[in-house]
Amino acid sequence: MAWLPHSIAEASTDAPAGGDVGLPAAWSHLMRKLNAAAQIVESEAASRNRVDLAAGMRHLLVLLATGIDEALRFDPDPILRVQRASTNDILTWGMECPDCLYMRATMRGGESYRLSGNRGTARYVGLQTMNGIASTANALVDELVTDGDGNFEVVLSADEHDGNWMPIDGAHPTLTVRHFFYDWDTETPSSLRIERIGDPVQHEAVDVDSDVVVSRQLVALGDFVHDNLDFFLQFGAAAPPNGFLPPIDRTAMGAAAENKPVIGRWELDPEQALILEVEPPQGVYWSYSLGNPWWETIHYGRHQSSLNADQAAVDSDGLVRVVVCGRDPGVANWLDTAGFSNGAMILRCVRTSTAPIPSSRVVAFDEIASALRGESCNPLANAANAASVWPKLNSSSASRSHAKPKFGDFSVAVRAAFSAASSCERDCR
Repeated sequence: MAWLPHSIAEASTDAPAGGDVGLPAAWSHLMRKLNAAAQIVESEAASRNRVDLAAGMRHLLVLLATGIDEALRFDPDPILRVQRASTNDILTWGMECPDCLYMRATMRGGESYRLSGNRGTARYVGLQTMNGIASTANALVDELVTDGDGNFEVVLSADEHDGNWMPIDGAHPTLTVRHFFYDWDTETPSSLRIERIGDPVQHEAVDVDSDVVVSRQLVALGDFVHDNLDFFLQFGAAAPPNGFLPPIDRTAMGAAAENKPVIGRWELDPEQALILEVEPPQGVYWSYSLGNPWWETIHYGRHQSSLNADQAAVDSDGLVRVVVCGRDPGVANWLDTAGFSNGAMILRCVRTSTAPIPSSRVVAFDEIASALRGESCNPLANAANAASVWPKLNSSSASRSHAKPKFGDFSVAVRAAFSAASSCERDCR
């Protein structure tokens, strides 16, 4: 699993099968892997214009920064807390969801924990316990026992408990929390605290010399950048051009069990557009999001690269029609390709009764209006819906305000939760 960031932390304490190498050799390995990754970007068929190529080289910086962050923050005895995951609108890989706030906590095998807090008002709050990349259990907070104000607690342990309980497994179990939002201006994330319950389990200390740790991290860092790039290029190539794959269970890759992504790939010339039609899924959350060739979500603070059910206009026949192209076509549901020639596209279906495969057709940009049916070709015809559509339909400055509460100001509720948790971090190990 060298393509995952946590492989760098795991390598810090696990001796490699082929034995350790000295620091100079480890540095040379890192340089070779970076050069090999750069050659993949330069020669990759998906790199078809200067924007694609520049983004590919920049993506190597993103992966390098992600891996370096993982290495520098490595702690064999991590503080017990619920904190934001490293993925954000800058360090983006693997097509993170623009509407999702990801949080995580690291635990110890053999111990029991209590997660408590307030649900908040996000559209969806999901909990997932994991053993490495494999999912152990999933729970929707709305399905737990809570009080009238949304306060709850759940026990995380290997042994079953009465009341709210989720199993954990493995030597280094983790908790992932996903918040999916429809309206970032009014919805708030949960406030969470985790603490150990019962006696701590004594683990044998792993004593590794610092030069060995750094050597292993350098090797793992090079492998991560190269293998992550290669993995998502191959994964993304599986979908047909301007079409979608059927939804499948992706819990083996760390996805939540209730998440049924319909994954596709778009390829367009500058004077072309892709029209997607779908009967919107019924359930808790769904959205479209658009990515570039390197499986980065196109920056949703600068471009209209995603639409959720609260933002998309629905025609009177019950269908949602979306236009994917490189400049504003003046229609209700536009996804901006931002100068890229190709990339990923995902219809996310979370706790929905269906995960439909959208129909798709390529048309000339000048023929968009004649190719569309219903109100989609005229955003003003959806005046009643227009107020709920994302403000970035017509304002790039408004779109940047969407990303700000997610990654800049974050949330008063979450900051308060972190503040409360920090006072007991060392006591809760």
